[in-house]
Amino acid sequence: MKKSVWFVASNPFNPDPRAEKQMKFLSNNGFRVSGIGWDRSNNNDSTFSVSNNVNVEEMGIKGAFGSGLKNLFPLVKFNIRLFFKLLKNNEKIDIIQSVNLDTGLTCLFFSKIFNKKMTYDIYDYYADAFPVPSIFKPLVKKIENFVIDKSDSVILPIDSRKAQIKGSHPKSLLTIYNTPDINATEVSNKYYKLYRKGKINISFVGSLTPNRFLDELIDISRRRNDIFLHIAGFGNEKIVDNIKDKRNGNVRFYGKVPYKDGLAISKMSDMMVAIYNPTITNHKYSAPNKFYESLLLGKPIVVAKGTGIDNLVDAYNVGYSIDYNENDFESLLNVLNYSKLEKFKKNNQKVYMDHFSWSMMEKRLLNQYRKL
Repeated sequence: MKKSVWFVASNPFNPDPRAEKQMKFLSNNGFRVSGIGWDRSNNNDSTFSVSNNVNVEEMGIKGAFGSGLKNLFPLVKFNIRLFFKLLKNNEKIDIIQSVNLDTGLTCLFFSKIFNKKMTYDIYDYYADAFPVPSIFKPLVKKIENFVIDKSDSVILPIDSRKAQIKGSHPKSLLTIYNTPDINATEVSNKYYKLYRKGKINISFVGSLTPNRFLDELIDISRRRNDIFLHIAGFGNEKIVDNIKDKRNGNVRFYGKVPYKDGLAISKMSDMMVAIYNPTITNHKYSAPNKFYESLLLGKPIVVAKGTGIDNLVDAYNVGYSIDYNENDFESLLNVLNYSKLEKFKKNNQKVYMDHFSWSMMEKRLLNQYRKL
């Protein structure tokens, strides 16, 4: 009899490339897979299909991203509804895979009451990644470490995160990189018509949140006419408004796009960026999808020094690491040309195949779930 796995997150699964890849893979390898997410944009529930055999329900509860305690009531409301949703489907659930602490505690509580297996996938260590008041950080860390210790399996997106959770004692721990599960040749060329000739085309596709160098990129694009920014994603309203500002002649905003469209936008560009502020504790252990996507697509990537991922960029010579400031980024731009950027293609794609391919991650995941 097939075991049933329920993926749970406090974010929308549409899109969530990390979860979607795992859902599809497990579904194709003998598991029945479902999902529950949170759509913060409205109060209407909805469903969508990740694949023919995987359906996800998005619970509509109006909320916000990155608003700290202002989002506490919607978060509590979501978790109450989540618990009753799990309770209603108790007989259909064998394993829960929970994302982050904002669903982890509820899912752990449910799993212990009803004797279910639980996998805890840590996209971000909560006290370091989210706007938790300083006075509560020690308590939040203790709670998350408790969830880690009591879960049957824990997943990290990058090996360096082991240092971040050093106060915990997971029963079983594995690393699943945020790497694409598609061949580079399968990525569409549909956006090439939007390429700006004569300029270095730079792409950012992902969460539009503070401390990701987005406002700085916009400022630079206003000063220089030799670059063009292609930005896609959703998130902080102030950042989105700045991106959409009519003064931005060297910026194109695509809004929220499907994952494959995001890859196509990056494929069209000359260079990708994942420049996170290293003064944010969680960024010292960053594992951006864009790093692995840049390898697959053969594009150089720019990251900030001191964010963890810079060690991989430098070790494998797959892009550039800079200080987190506009001057350093502009100094890099001043020495770049198409020839230098194009030289990364073969090396980056070889690094992807040798060290970070999704097929390698699939073997790790399947082995872990068979143990569960």
